[in-house]
Amino acid sequence: MRVPEPRILKLLTFLTRRQAWLSPPEIAKGFRLEDEPISERTIFRWFGALEEQLGLAYFPYPRMNLLGLADVHVTVRGLRNPAVLATVPWANSFWVQIGLDGQPFLSQDYWIPGPAQKAFHEYWAAAKDLHLVQEADLLPVRNSHFVFSPFHQVITQEGIVEIRDDVDNEYFAGLLRPHLKEPYDVRVGERIVASPLVVPLVLEHLWRHCSSREVWDAIRLKGETHILKHARGPHAKALRKEGRALKLLQDQWADLLRHFNDVFLQPVVFWPPGTLRNASIVSFTVRAESDEQIVDLAMRVSRRSVVTAVMPEAGRSGACRVWCNPPSDQLATVLRLVGEYHRGLKPPLVGVMDLHATRRATHPAFCGFDWQSFDAEASAWRFDSDLYIERLKGIKSTAAAGVSSPLTS
Repeated sequence: MRVPEPRILKLLTFLTRRQAWLSPPEIAKGFRLEDEPISERTIFRWFGALEEQLGLAYFPYPRMNLLGLADVHVTVRGLRNPAVLATVPWANSFWVQIGLDGQPFLSQDYWIPGPAQKAFHEYWAAAKDLHLVQEADLLPVRNSHFVFSPFHQVITQEGIVEIRDDVDNEYFAGLLRPHLKEPYDVRVGERIVASPLVVPLVLEHLWRHCSSREVWDAIRLKGETHILKHARGPHAKALRKEGRALKLLQDQWADLLRHFNDVFLQPVVFWPPGTLRNASIVSFTVRAESDEQIVDLAMRVSRRSVVTAVMPEAGRSGACRVWCNPPSDQLATVLRLVGEYHRGLKPPLVGVMDLHATRRATHPAFCGFDWQSFDAEASAWRFDSDLYIERLKGIKSTAAAGVSSPLTS
């Protein structure tokens, strides 16, 4: 895949360092290349090429806890039936990783309704009791924060990452520090309660839909009936008329963006794995002495990587999960930093993403999050824990009978 030219990389850097989600007209007003403006038409064309040719995406990352969802990272070893990974339809990522001991393990990230976290732990305990997995370790984490190095300074036109000088990413420390200090609770926020459109509106923007038209088409395709069922007052009439529905969507999205810091954490530029030729994805879970140590570690790792994602544990135990994509000549430095900051009797969990194995093993059902599970009338998510446990028992019974699962055949 061809990496974007330097002037587009400079635009992407500009976007990551603005605490807002900017439309092409807004970008055209504020972005300059050597003091020269860039037209809206050119920016639209660049975005189209980025998405179609590279799969890059630009979206505002929501405060998932204010959607009533908790981030939970699951590490699985000794998987005996991959159907286990598809039974709870709340996952948003799947990786195959190789540990420093040479043994593979699996990682999945989930958005779980706050009240269902205990039931989710019970699901994985049942999977172990049924001998469907050997180990399953759960780490509830706060919302993910991302640190982006200046793309145009560290990525060559050949798609090679070269980090020669000390990278200035201090802007992102100013986002992460307040995030660690503020109270964290998982609940459905007031802006979500106020409108049935806000949940799909926010989540559809995560799945690489940019324009209002694209988002509305995606909502209609997945669940127009569901939305209409819960619409109330003036929204109900508006949603039944094409032009008014689109205008309502645009108005609500604009309102969310006007209150950006209340709803979102930051804008994100997503790089598909494998885009950068000499950068592997490395993850590690460490236990640091303090929140400030977590910030310091994140900043030092980010100066050796293109993107660094920081996921502090929910609570105050000091655990933190990080993934990053350093170039090969910086990997040893990153690992030394892990050892320097980790405190605890157990060694840190370190893994390197096996991109080939991930692509080969991935099944669409492994990432099945569906916003139609949100009940707008009750302002709550439906999480059918009993059904998920029964499905686990069914997987066990199928395996005992010698019948292959559709995910294993």
